[in-house]
Amino acid sequence: MNGKYIFLLIFILFSIPEVIFSQDNSIFFTRTEIIDTNENKLSFDIKTTSFLKNNEYFGYGFQGWTGIGFMLRPKLIYQPAKTTLIEAGYFLEKFSGRNEFYHPLPLFRIRQKFSNSFELVFGQLYGSLEHKLSEPVYRFDRYYSDNVEYGIQFLFNNKYFHNDLWINWEKFIFYDDPFKEEFVLGNVAEFSFDLNDKINIIIPFHYTWTHAGGQIDRHDENRLRMMSLNNTMTGMEMQYKAKLKRIKNIGLSYSYYNYKAGANPPEGEKYHQLFNTGTGHYFKTNIDFGNIKIMAGYWKGHQFIAKRGEYLFESVYEHIQNDSQDDVILYTIKFIYDKKIKKNIIFSLRSDLYYQERRNNFQYSYAFYFIYNDLFSLKKM
Repeated sequence: MNGKYIFLLIFILFSIPEVIFSQDNSIFFTRTEIIDTNENKLSFDIKTTSFLKNNEYFGYGFQGWTGIGFMLRPKLIYQPAKTTLIEAGYFLEKFSGRNEFYHPLPLFRIRQKFSNSFELVFGQLYGSLEHKLSEPVYRFDRYYSDNVEYGIQFLFNNKYFHNDLWINWEKFIFYDDPFKEEFVLGNVAEFSFDLNDKINIIIPFHYTWTHAGGQIDRHDENRLRMMSLNNTMTGMEMQYKAKLKRIKNIGLSYSYYNYKAGANPPEGEKYHQLFNTGTGHYFKTNIDFGNIKIMAGYWKGHQFIAKRGEYLFESVYEHIQNDSQDDVILYTIKFIYDKKIKKNIIFSLRSDLYYQERRNNFQYSYAFYFIYNDLFSLKKM
């Protein structure tokens, strides 16, 4: 049977019981508001995520992955002023079957609120999934592999406009280090307005600049060895508030992606990319009916690369360095079931299905999450 018809059949079967949403990762978000009345207050904050994630990826250029484990992020939080917050703690991640913790890190963050809409973050960023980057540009599994980001971040949020501007400094260099500095500069902007009491329009603009360079590393004899990759995304999303018995929202969106290498090292160098420019088009339809959300999408990419994106959308392969496919056509279905046991306790079941038309194969994944977050007041100074 033709792959398009298989995908359509699965789509219909998923849609009959309830219906279809854009990828909702809000259960993993950790940012809370700074409250003026908490001045001089000391608190203990604990955030945990227990997970089972299984990627059944097969075929040329892709490999599956299974991870069972937990993340633990205990912190002390002190608010020395009405608009200032200081956090210090530790990040621990443990995969079942390994004795050691995976990349344990100290955590430190300073938050300064300049107005009800504008905030500065220094140190540990509200990063990873909290940047709200889309899957072609940001791979979900980086939530496990690179959860903690450090740098500086500017956050702005009001009724009509959301903006997250950050720099995640991944690798710092001293003079004569044998490697390059690496960082990601990103900006996620979204304009939102209501056409009427039922229809909401969102206009996004996402940008990431992935850079490897520096002027003081040992092997910087010529600037051709630098890497500078630009990814942009824009488009439009429409959300319809259905106000039906079982359906909360119905949405449609189109996103246009652009990739451009501002600096690309020669072939054979570490950071060399197979393409200098590329594009992508992503159409999605979604329906949110409470605890259950489903999304169906169609992706068409041409020589598209995003260094931190999901490889299934890209023209390059995850584990094969010197091979590629110019055009990628991908059909996606995503299923989410979120159950809030209490305000701070959430259970989630997720499943993703991908069909690659040109290679006529299916990839899929499923995951379980148990999230517990709590904040305990210790002392008023």
